[in-house]
Amino acid sequence: MRVYIKEKACLFRFTKAAWGAFSNFQPLAVPIVAGPWSFQFSESLYQAAKFPARPDVQQRIAEAPTARQAAAIGRTPGLGIDPGWNAQRVDVMRWVLRMKREANAAEIDAVLAETGERPIVEVSTRDSWWGARPVADSFEGHNVLGRLWMELRQQLREADPAARSGAWTGRIRVGCLSGAAPLAQAAPESA
Repeated sequence: MRVYIKEKACLFRFTKAAWGAFSNFQPLAVPIVAGPWSFQFSESLYQAAKFPARPDVQQRIAEAPTARQAAAIGRTPGLGIDPGWNAQRVDVMRWVLRMKREANAAEIDAVLAETGERPIVEVSTRDSWWGARPVADSFEGHNVLGRLWMELRQQLREADPAARSGAWTGRIRVGCLSGAAPLAQAAPESA
């Protein structure tokens, strides 16, 4: 667990609030094109990546009109989430953030530059792994999403090749989303 001081951090939770560009639920000015689909939300791309063997599910997620609906589809039991999902989900999120940034570089680069050296923190009252929970005048959690944004910020400053989405596509199994051939049909998860 990490602790972040409220006044010293760039906190994001809501898409229309300060730092909302970091939210995976923010509608994108320029959709992310991955595989045969266009994703209006980075959350949709992340959820679709759970199903490399199910292009039909990926399509339903891509076509969901809101990020919340895409997330609900992606969290539906029995759809055949890749059995190795938990082991790759952080690398998939790295890739998703880079895809989001590449599609919307001017906006994302400007927001990242505004953060300076301050920590970027996703505020969440429910998920202290991806984000951090409010506790008095601070936030506590693993803040994995915020830390991935800070990692990308640093990689961009250093012109590190790992700041490009292409640096991650060979490390993750996302089926037809990254140009890789879809895997054989997975058996549905047991109820």
